[in-house]
Amino acid sequence: MAQANPNQLGALWVNEAKSDRSPAFTGEINGQRVVVFKNKRWSEAEAKKQPLYHILQAVAKGTAKA
Repeated sequence: MAQANPNQLGALWVNEAKSDRSPAFTGEINGQRVVVFKNKRWSEAEAKKQPLYHILQAVAKGTAKA
């Protein structure tokens, strides 16, 4: 049986986009469920100032705070 990589923090899965608001990736990092969204405001001109993706803590539907 193979040993787990001690440097691995988690794993992400690529999602098929169902809408503009769909997450690009979902997964788990250090035991915490996360979702990754592409930054809609990103541009090459602002690449040094804006991240291309945002990583958020996943919350169950209907429990998100407004």
